[in-house]
Amino acid sequence: MPSEPRPAAPADGGGRWEWLSSQGLGVVCGQATVLLLAVGSVVLAATRGGASAAIAMDDVRGFFNPPAPAHAWFYLLLPVLSLYALNTALATWKSVASKWRNGLRSPHVYAPAVVHVAFLTGLLAHLVGGLGGAELGQRVVGPSWSELGDGRQARVTNLDTENNRDGSTKQVRASLEVRDEGGAVSAAEVHYNGPLSRGLGSDLLLLIRPEPVAVVSLVRGSRSCEVAVEGSCDLSGVRAELLFLHPPRRTGDPPFARLRLANESDGAAETFWMLPGDSRQLADGSLLWLAEIDTRPGVRLRHRRAPGDPWALLASLLLATGLCMLWRRFARP
Repeated sequence: MPSEPRPAAPADGGGRWEWLSSQGLGVVCGQATVLLLAVGSVVLAATRGGASAAIAMDDVRGFFNPPAPAHAWFYLLLPVLSLYALNTALATWKSVASKWRNGLRSPHVYAPAVVHVAFLTGLLAHLVGGLGGAELGQRVVGPSWSELGDGRQARVTNLDTENNRDGSTKQVRASLEVRDEGGAVSAAEVHYNGPLSRGLGSDLLLLIRPEPVAVVSLVRGSRSCEVAVEGSCDLSGVRAELLFLHPPRRTGDPPFARLRLANESDGAAETFWMLPGDSRQLADGSLLWLAEIDTRPGVRLRHRRAPGDPWALLASLLLATGLCMLWRRFARP
């Protein structure tokens, strides 16, 4: 396809900034970006236990807390990417304006511009995610309802582990039930590279590892339930919470549990300690029995805010749209 004629520079020297939208500058910036990223991949691996220890995921704040000579490649990358983005934006604008003035209206003519906008949106996604991402702590989820820290609760219903031939863990899949703020329950699954997400990926719960969870088995009348630390369960109108599990005082002794029982009808609550095998009469006259303290399969989840993910999704959709618009050109004999 013949290139468009380049307009002559104005006689008053107004073309002195033409280089900012030139194809040559885009090539130079692209090559510089690849080179700096290659250097960065080596430096990050070599300084993982030192200057780069605080760098994780897409968070760029670790490069400045504190600044380090080892990250000089990143400090150079920032102006290069800024110039690359400016060059792409100016070149795209000039191309679109020129085609529109010349009466070109076919969608496939503007496909390269859509691809360029996808590239710019991808850069924006990295910027938003790098500056706005945050770690929101870790949560252990077991067989009883556990708080996720965002208003929801979850519990593990099944845990499958796939091992390599040498016995190391290859994949872990945890089936969950998730209860939202309104009480609606839905099924979900988390695994390595498969987090529990919402908000178009801006709120993530990533699987760290399987982790046994200590649970207390409670019985009240004909109803029984299991509850983990900081979790809760229902005993026919009474909400049972395990506040704390105290380790044994001496070797061979059982641990003992700090429980809170709240009557859902009037809100009356009582807190006390119990040992396995103990029974206690509650304020409403019913009898509570602590059957046993045992361990059940659970998972440790890492809660992360990732505001750049929706922008990355938009960039992917724009790129797919641009490539579809180019299909007419590809399909020509």
